[in-house]
Amino acid sequence: MKILLIAPCSVQEQRPDSMDIPQLTLSLIAALTPPEHEIQIVEEVYGEKVNFDDDYDVIGISIMTQTCIRGYQIANEFKKRGKIVVFGGIHATSMPEEAIRFGNSVVIGEAEGLWEIVLDDIKHNCLKSFYKLDQLPDLKNHVRPRRDLIKCSSGKFSIAPIETTRGCPYNCDFCTVSRFFGTRQRHKTIRDIITDIESCKEKNLFFLDDNITGDKRYAKELFREMITQKKLWVGQASIQVVNDTELVKLAYKSGCRALLIGFESMSDSGINQYRKTLKTIDENILAVKKLQDNGIMTMASLIFGLDSDTREVFDVAHDFLTRSKAAFFQACVMTPYPGTLVFNKLLSQGRILTDDWSRFDSSKMIIRPENISPEELLDRYDKIKWHFYSNRSILKRSYPNIKIGFFEAILYFTLNKGYQKSNNPSSFSQVYQNNHDNPVDFNVAKYVHPLQP
Repeated sequence: MKILLIAPCSVQEQRPDSMDIPQLTLSLIAALTPPEHEIQIVEEVYGEKVNFDDDYDVIGISIMTQTCIRGYQIANEFKKRGKIVVFGGIHATSMPEEAIRFGNSVVIGEAEGLWEIVLDDIKHNCLKSFYKLDQLPDLKNHVRPRRDLIKCSSGKFSIAPIETTRGCPYNCDFCTVSRFFGTRQRHKTIRDIITDIESCKEKNLFFLDDNITGDKRYAKELFREMITQKKLWVGQASIQVVNDTELVKLAYKSGCRALLIGFESMSDSGINQYRKTLKTIDENILAVKKLQDNGIMTMASLIFGLDSDTREVFDVAHDFLTRSKAAFFQACVMTPYPGTLVFNKLLSQGRILTDDWSRFDSSKMIIRPENISPEELLDRYDKIKWHFYSNRSILKRSYPNIKIGFFEAILYFTLNKGYQKSNNPSSFSQVYQNNHDNPVDFNVAKYVHPLQP
């Protein structure tokens, strides 16, 4: 069979030269596909075009919440042409009954152990509507991703996506990760990871794990094995990593040059609620400086719009970012993704302002917070991003992040200027809210109509 795998993206959100990190999902699905099938991948975020009139037999579409409407539009076009459409991904897992209205089948959860069955059932004309494993797959059954079929770059940097673990123990009420991958961290074997790294022609790697240092013993062993690979890498970790100096030093020796740290909130209530940071702002500032002193830059990730947030939370965040001289800043707006506790809570309280899934991307104002108006929250959210990525701020934060070496200086200034461009006032968002005659009922047919059987 001829199979097309698609990562959809609306035209307005496509960024051919963006600094986004390459994704691994479709290349893993391609690797799971038996060799007798022909397979192609289209990633619309990079401006790649879908050929609706090619002679495909099966269309696999991986959807996130913000891309699902575009995914459903694509599915409609292929179903008009009599093609078989299979959905997967986090949104399809959270909303399988919605996704099946636009497709022939939905894979719920991870694809390992299911995709091969789906293809075999298609071959024998016995495709089921839903496929789901009874338990999460064992990652020790190694599959090497088909990176030859995806774009391995971020802006001007060639970078290969790598995965070593799945699962997150934090189980935050706003996050889909633990609900999709589980709360227990599962590991690939270190030998398989090293083999995978050796197969990457790219010098730079991005580890997609939500917390690559979550299991310290495993991380140390991995980093020791990586030293001889002479790759440079960035990834995601908990700030708790600084409590183990040996681990920090091994991370640097293995090639780590930057870590995205999910601080989530710097307010006292936020710190106490999520328990992902150290106990005080001063401790977290010292932690960022410790990473800098060991050659590792920090992208500080903060969420605005928690129920405990007031307008003062921006002053606290600004103080933290200024004093820590964090290299980069990921500012997120609280987004109620389906399947999370936050979604259920805000929906029951009538505080979700729109049911247009395309707005659910962590950067758009779509909720009514508890202690601050949506308009003021959005205004201060835009301003803190713009201030952080101003030329003055970039220069003031530069020294502790570029003193390490030439590569780090290039990375620092390139990413900061790139983020400055994407966070300028002309691209500022708005409050997205349904009209009064359009209730927030999450009837997706208001935005894209499923084909009639």
